Amino acid sequence: MKHIKNNFLIFSFLALTISSPAFASGAKLPLLDLGNGTTTTGTDTPVPGTPTSGTGSNTTPTPTSGAYADAITQMAGSSTCASYSWASRGKAPAGYIKGVALSFARSICRTKNQSALSKIMSAANSGNTTKDAVAYYDSTFASLPIVTSSAGLEPLRALYTLGMGLGMRESSGVYCEGWDRSAGSNRSSAAGEAGLFQTSYDSIGLSAELSKLYAEYQANPGKCMLDVFKQGASCSSLSNLGTGAGATYQAFNKACPAFATEYAMTMLRISRSHYGPIIRKEAQVVPACNNLLKSVQDMVTKDPYACDDLI
Repeated sequence: MKHIKNNFLIFSFLALTISSPAFASGAKLPLLDLGNGTTTTGTDTPVPGTPTSGTGSNTTPTPTSGAYADAITQMAGSSTCASYSWASRGKAPAGYIKGVALSFARSICRTKNQSALSKIMSAANSGNTTKDAVAYYDSTFASLPIVTSSAGLEPLRALYTLGMGLGMRESSGVYCEGWDRSAGSNRSSAAGEAGLFQTSYDSIGLSAELSKLYAEYQANPGKCMLDVFKQGASCSSLSNLGTGAGATYQAFNKACPAFATEYAMTMLRISRSHYGPIIRKEAQVVPACNNLLKSVQDMVTKDPYACDDLI
């Protein structure tokens, strides 16, 4: 009875949300075909047991499903945010906005458990503009307005709204984007950028929560949301820079975009200078995407069972 009741509430909420000015007409989610494979490094050496950046993983990920997850992906897919044309990048791949919206919902659920990771992401504006992207973009958030002076869901939503813009700038929303060739190959594998946000393995020691997050997703590949993020994305390369732990991280960052997203959001709060588009303030903060995430926030916070699908 609980699930029947919840499904009714979810889709009633979804119908009301999609009819609001922030959303356009809905579209059905496509059917997905997940394959299997292995990843090659920059030297064409296989990385054993690591999901491929383009075709899935050695263990096929569990498709992202459940009434709440389905409602959020439909909401995101028919939103004005999904149809927005980003500066110098154009429209995002179909799965990018959906995947980031789902990742935001998961991060909301982490705040309910008061996890150490969630406390970093949802912390109040620290005022440290050198390290904290929320502080660095303070005037931009104030104009929306999003109030970030107190810890909680407002700074978390500000973070993810900025994160959407960062992912579009770094990879055009393509989950499997590889290392930056323009920076050259005469670098260690730990310096190799990978995935949506072009994060590199040399960041892993900046917080114990980053390595814990890495281990969490490695142990639970079904949480990677690859089936969502891959919609509309095209992968041009499966290679990674170098070999060893850095190359393994690159491969996983591309094959597990939900991990790449939460990892990058954490990085934005503790080391925003890792990302050139943040340093140069090229990452856009789009009001329509803030509106989408506010609707996701309302859904997740108003129903105590929402996190059953999302965490």
